[in-house]
Amino acid sequence: MKNAAAAKNPKWFLRDCWAETVLSDWADAKACWGCKMREIVSLAKQVADKVAALKSNRLNFEKSWQEISELVLPRKADFTVAQTAGTPRTRKLFETTAVNAAELLAAGLHGLMTNPAGKWFALQTAGMSDSKPVRRWLERAERIIADEIAKPAAAFATNIHEVYLDLAVLGTAGLYVGWNEDKDCLLFQSRFLGELFISENAAGQVDEVYRVFRLPVSKIVKTWGTDVLPERLKTLFSQGKEEECEIIHAVLPNPLYEKGAVFQKPILSAYVLKDSQTVLFSGGFDEMPLFVVRWSKASGEVYGRSPAFSALPDIKMLQEMMRETLIAAQLANRPPVLVRDDDQFSPLATVPGGVIRYNGEPPKPFSSGANSSIGLDMMNEIRARLRTAFYNDVLMTTKDAAMTATEVLHRNEEKMRLLGPVFGRIQTELLGPMMERVFGLLIRHGKLPPLPDALYGKMPAVSYLSPLSLAQRQVEAQAMLQTLELAEGFLRLQPDAASVFDVPKTVRKIAEMYGISEDLLHTGQREEGDV
Repeated sequence: MKNAAAAKNPKWFLRDCWAETVLSDWADAKACWGCKMREIVSLAKQVADKVAALKSNRLNFEKSWQEISELVLPRKADFTVAQTAGTPRTRKLFETTAVNAAELLAAGLHGLMTNPAGKWFALQTAGMSDSKPVRRWLERAERIIADEIAKPAAAFATNIHEVYLDLAVLGTAGLYVGWNEDKDCLLFQSRFLGELFISENAAGQVDEVYRVFRLPVSKIVKTWGTDVLPERLKTLFSQGKEEECEIIHAVLPNPLYEKGAVFQKPILSAYVLKDSQTVLFSGGFDEMPLFVVRWSKASGEVYGRSPAFSALPDIKMLQEMMRETLIAAQLANRPPVLVRDDDQFSPLATVPGGVIRYNGEPPKPFSSGANSSIGLDMMNEIRARLRTAFYNDVLMTTKDAAMTATEVLHRNEEKMRLLGPVFGRIQTELLGPMMERVFGLLIRHGKLPPLPDALYGKMPAVSYLSPLSLAQRQVEAQAMLQTLELAEGFLRLQPDAASVFDVPKTVRKIAEMYGISEDLLHTGQREEGDV
């Protein structure tokens, strides 16, 4: 185990904790070891105190998440009510319009932004050398990255869908990107929002993430060994007893990174045993591995708000109306029976085909005279509002056979306008940092070809080629084409006006907007070897 190796060779342990960190000599290692041990005691307390403060600040959000989850995403309704595995989660549901609408929105985001069936991103030079070797390397790297992300063992498709679902329902979602050592590939894991506590920097970006989860002692020992355990848990483990412990995984900027300390990783990572404030493991990352994305934010708040927050009154009203409608339907189908006080009959005989024996007046069904069709009409209106709130009316627009290409383009433009702000936030808070992390992991694990000199130490720019993004570009391309079309009449009168346009650049730009491969395009003059 790592801890046994650390006892024999602390230098190896330090290097393993801070992957790729090499100490200059053994004297540095010993000095750093003592320094680190002193810092670890303080680190555990700081992490535990920070989580306690963050937890007290989000109590109102937890209540909202619990209420919304019970009505829209019941399988994740574990924020303020701990539910055992296998417990039915739909007791409060009489109607599932909101559940289906949220699922459709999540599926729509997945298809529009990170569709696994097609190419959804491209690498670009972003001001760097635009030589043919660089372009060819970028094309090859694109294919490798796409293949690595799409590997079944990486589990990107399943986990990104969970992220979109959390985003649509709860307004905040978390995704972890790491490396699967057993399969030698990327590893994507969605994180349950109830476990995540976040903090922003001055720029409003989430820079500190604390994940609080529980593990049995046996798994703690299997992962980190017995040396790191406090005496009570060591005794418990030696006796073969089991107990679940609360663990905090803190991921935050390394405060020593810019100060020239030995541990030169920009992101600090520490696993802390909460109750005893013991550090189980500390290390670092080259990039932030855990990303938190918000749907939208209210001023002064850290956590996001989703369409379900806005639609909650309609969601609750629809559930209550459906409950009352079911009661009304039961009363209509099996109404109370009116009988005289002195009459006698058998209630058990009121089943279909039964025989009622009575003395005096025959029993009569009670009719309240209520018009249930009014409630049905109102419920249909609420259902329509819910589908609009979750963008279903936009996502479900289908292409009519009679639609022209321009009309299709305008429909896509409408989607872009309505989902554009969300699309931009997802790019900024999720996809951008995620691609940077993926790029770094693949480079360090030798999955990408050697970098050209022009790209060494740089991260290529990532552009997104999802249908929504392409629709946005095609609107601009359409404007360029219309401009050229309008200019055609002037060019007949004055051919010299053609010099206004840089035709090769214009054609290249239009080709890029339509997602044409770089292999089919030239830059400037033909290069040697081109045919």
